Parts: sequence; structure tokens; C-alpha cells
Amino acid sequence: MIAFVLSGGGSRGALEVGALLALFEKGISPQILVGSSAGAMNAAFIATDPTLEGAQSLATLWRSVKQEDIFPGNSLSLSLTAAWRFIGGYDGLFPSDRLRRMVERYLPEGVRHFSDITKVKLYLTAADLNWGILYLWGEKPEGDIVDAVMASAAHPAYFPPLLLAGHQLVDGAVVANVPISIAAAKGATEVYAINVGYAGQEMPHSRGVFNIVNRAISTMMYQQLLDDLMECAGKVILHHVVFEAFAGLPVWDLSKSGEMIEEGRRVMGEYLEKPVWERVTAPILPGREGAPEPPPGAVVWRWTRM
Repeated sequence: MIAFVLSGGGSRGALEVGALLALFEKGISPQILVGSSAGAMNAAFIATDPTLEGAQSLATLWRSVKQEDIFPGNSLSLSLTAAWRFIGGYDGLFPSDRLRRMVERYLPEGVRHFSDITKVKLYLTAADLNWGILYLWGEKPEGDIVDAVMASAAHPAYFPPLLLAGHQLVDGAVVANVPISIAAAKGATEVYAINVGYAGQEMPHSRGVFNIVNRAISTMMYQQLLDDLMECAGKVILHHVVFEAFAGLPVWDLSKSGEMIEEGRRVMGEYLEKPVWERVTAPILPGREGAPEPPPGAVVWRWTRM
């Protein structure tokens, strides 16, 4: 049973769409879709039509969406809104009402609950901000897809948490950015993990409080990825494909979606051309070649370069 696992990544979710195109063009289709954050949106949309035609429609959607469809208009409005909401103590730099309207608009008519998804199994993640719990949508047919997507896409700082039945829910990527183990637990025997988030690449020094906080969150999510990889070792055939292009692109910058779709298609296409013994990932921590020396008084506990 094949699963596609789609990571978080903000505007870089367009890379996932290109990867999906390449997979469907090769005749590879999923029986399970698992998504976090931007990956939750992509997974929900492609689950309604898990075919090459569905991926092409998703690509058209990404190419047509503009910054003002999700965020406040131009760059000045964006900056002023973020500054005003920060000073005013709001729960997010940007309101999420435009994002909700977009999700509601682009889901096909008649598709609002998980029971309406009939061609694949769809699972979306979110985190409880007050209890540190990972929640999973998709088990209960009455679950609301829009609420699940909005919870999973509520990136801390950028968007306010989703308040739902007394719960304060945030981005599923906070606890499971590349939820490979969920796919394995749901019966997948082969997993294509499309990772457009941070995956251990060497990064330059961060500057500024906001950038440092973002990098810290990425580091935390990376450690969770390592746990998932080790947990699934030997349990599934794993294709962990990392997409490094457009790193550092702001979450609100949707101007390069077309380029990212083509890049995602290229990277996944090249991966699929490799012999099978080169493609299948053995999630074993490699050696330390190229790693910096630890700081004085410390030793390396876990280090890898995926």
C-alpha cells in the first residue's frame, strides 16, 4: 500500500505539487495521503481527485493564487498589518479568514467531511498548544476537512491558533512536520515522503529575533523527523525526497509558485529515474564527515545529513 506524506513548508508547498505531478506521470498513485501544514492543504485537495488530472488542477490553483488571496495586499499593507497585530498583542501576525475562504472555495462542491473522501485514506495533523498533543483527522468520517486544514496550517506567529471546541490548535508541523510514522501505522508498506522543510542542510548564521525563532522551530521539527525515520526503519520501503530550492522564501511570497512547481517536478523526476537500489532510503544515521567540531565541553549526541 503506497502512501504520500507531504510536509509543511509554507509557500514552498508548490514544490510538493511538482513532485506529485512527477509521481502521477510515472503511474505512481497513493492509497494513503498524510499531510501537515501546507502539506495538509495539498493532501486535502489531491485526495478529492488522486490522479494526474487532479495534480494538474492543483498546479493550476497554485499558479493562480496571489498573495492578497491569503495575506493583506501589497508589501506595505503586509508590514503594517504585522506590526499593528504584533503591537496589539494579537495571536498571529496575520488573520486567517482569507485562508479559510480560499480553502472553502477550492474544495469541490459536496466535499466537506472526511466521509466525502472515498478514493484514498486522508490523514491531517494538528497540535494542541495547551496539552502538547498530536491530533489526527481522518479516523472519524464526520471530521470537518476545512477545520482540519485550518488547524494544521495555523503556523505559530504567522496565523492565530484555531479555536475549536475549547482546543487551541496550531500547525501540525510543530509535532510532525514529515509524519512518516503515521503513514506506516495506517498500513503503508511504501512511503514517498515529500519533504520541503528543513532536513539537516548546513545553514548560514541567523540574524534577528524572528529569524532565530523560526530557525529554532525548524531545528525542533528536524529532530522529530529523525525520530520518525528511526521509528520506521525496516517497517516500510521509504523514499525520502528532500527539496532544497527556494530556501528562505517568505511564507507569504507566492510569486514563484510556477517556478517551484517545475523544480519539484524536476527533482522528483530525477529521483524516480534512479535505480531502485539507489532510491530506497535506509534511515540510518551516517557518519560525521563535514560536521563542525562540537563546542568546548560538549560531544555530538546525534548528527545527520539527510
